[in-house]
Amino acid sequence: MPVYLLQQAERRTEYQEDVEKKKQELYAEIDSFQIKDKTQVNTLKKFLSDREIWNLQDMDYPLRISYERYLKENRNPNSVLWHLRIYDAIKQQHIYQQMQTLSGKRFYEWKYQQKIFYLKYYPDQQIAESFKYVKKLKVLVWDFSKNCSEILKKQIFNTLGQILNNTAVSDRYRNKRLQALKILYDSCIHQNITDIGILEIEQYENICMDFRKSGNESLDNQLSIIGACRRIAFMQQEHIQWNATVWYLDRFHLGENRIDKSKSLNSISFMEIKEKQNREILQAYMKYELGVTGQAVSTINRRFMCIRNFLKMLEQKRTLAIHATAEDLSDYAKVLLEHHVQAKGFNERIYSIGHFYKFMEVCEYIPRMPFRIEYFQQKVLTVHHDRSVEEIVYMEVLKKLYLFPERLRCMFLHLWCLGLRASEVCTLKGNAYYQQGEDCWIQVYQVKMKNYKKIPIPRALYQLMKIYLKKNEIQPEEFIFQNTKGGACLYDTFRRQMLKACRENGIANGEYIFRSHDYRHTVATMFYDNEVSLQSIRDYLGHTYEEMTRQYIDFMPKKIAQANEEFFSTQENSLASWLRKGEQDAK
Repeated sequence: MPVYLLQQAERRTEYQEDVEKKKQELYAEIDSFQIKDKTQVNTLKKFLSDREIWNLQDMDYPLRISYERYLKENRNPNSVLWHLRIYDAIKQQHIYQQMQTLSGKRFYEWKYQQKIFYLKYYPDQQIAESFKYVKKLKVLVWDFSKNCSEILKKQIFNTLGQILNNTAVSDRYRNKRLQALKILYDSCIHQNITDIGILEIEQYENICMDFRKSGNESLDNQLSIIGACRRIAFMQQEHIQWNATVWYLDRFHLGENRIDKSKSLNSISFMEIKEKQNREILQAYMKYELGVTGQAVSTINRRFMCIRNFLKMLEQKRTLAIHATAEDLSDYAKVLLEHHVQAKGFNERIYSIGHFYKFMEVCEYIPRMPFRIEYFQQKVLTVHHDRSVEEIVYMEVLKKLYLFPERLRCMFLHLWCLGLRASEVCTLKGNAYYQQGEDCWIQVYQVKMKNYKKIPIPRALYQLMKIYLKKNEIQPEEFIFQNTKGGACLYDTFRRQMLKACRENGIANGEYIFRSHDYRHTVATMFYDNEVSLQSIRDYLGHTYEEMTRQYIDFMPKKIAQANEEFFSTQENSLASWLRKGEQDAK
């Protein structure tokens, strides 16, 4: 035999021996999982060896698709699903085994790759097995090898990871979120959206249309995935994406003294401004407001809303912000007056626009201010509103308070006893109460004033709250009245729950409309009626000026009535004596 033929025969023999060795190792590894269904296991062994798949790491979703086609061609169609279950079970067991080693953890680490991810092969066993009974397998298949924006794919991938790792929700809810994210992903690809962070309002509306076409129930809950994805994209950027159409305030790490934790404000939207130049200037302005001014976020947001509304009006007139004139501001002022905006609110809106244009002038977007704000401002007349709660009403609330939920009872007592702002009650912490000698005190952070105040409180309230803190295991730095995420109770939630409790318990025959700030007026008025000085009431309420305190004292009707009674109670001032005096003067 020629030498070269002998060499080829030797190579074939070595190759066959090597193949046989790899085959035996593969079969041994599969057998180690002790799968009882031998027929299905043997079919899989043959499939893998025929394709020279010697490592179970190479069993991925594309190979699973190939195996499914193979089964349909060579096996009873009714048995295909069962064979695929065995494929999945062996792959899962391999993953869980490999996750016990350092090299296996590195290989199966959940990280972005341009490939197809199958969630039944998720490295966390508990999460992977939660998809065992999912019927719509499409929701478990995530293709990041598609020909679309890498930025978009990474944003979807990051959102997918957060959904999977949210162990606080049920499997059913997680699957619904996955369905919603799948619709969002497909819609973005269809619209050629490259970045969720710079989503335009027209694109957002088109995505909403795709959600409606999908026929999913609870549309609002499904649509919330857009905000969730956009938030994750904004928060996880290496550098702040200043051109994003929605900013999320958590990214800016603003001081706690600037944020009202009882309010749900967590984002600022620029989507409503369609003109690119207007939006860029407004974004530059908000960057200055948030980063330089140090003002409360609620104040900044009110100003922002005023400016945004003005810019929207300009865009309706097809006018750029840099080309606005005094006539444009005059037109906006007319709109405000037509909507019966009071003088104080009117001036706030006009001042906000002026502040924005002064910024534009300083930053040289415009050569000079196009209008004089003082020409538009209105005179503010002080109007006193009698807002004190009637005694018969709050006494009825107190009598029925035991029927209210425990948390609402405690929150209400802080309003009725102390006249705190609702935001202050919602953000109280476990270290708020203390005792000095025989006196009990509370330390309150005034969100509106950005400072603390300390005021005395009734001993009964102090004792009640100490019991509440111990019972609910509230730590010193934790919020006493928490939301579901452990943060401060939102004011809107508190008010909604109080309205419901008052209605259900028939306060004022079910017609009483709870307004938390009314109790602040009530406390101020009760103090004043009991001869407490205006200065003391001011300090107790936490006001800076007495003029503000006077607005909280509803004393006029009661004081006038008392003065009338005292005046006419004397004999010389009686109504009869005045009538007789009038008759004498007539003579």
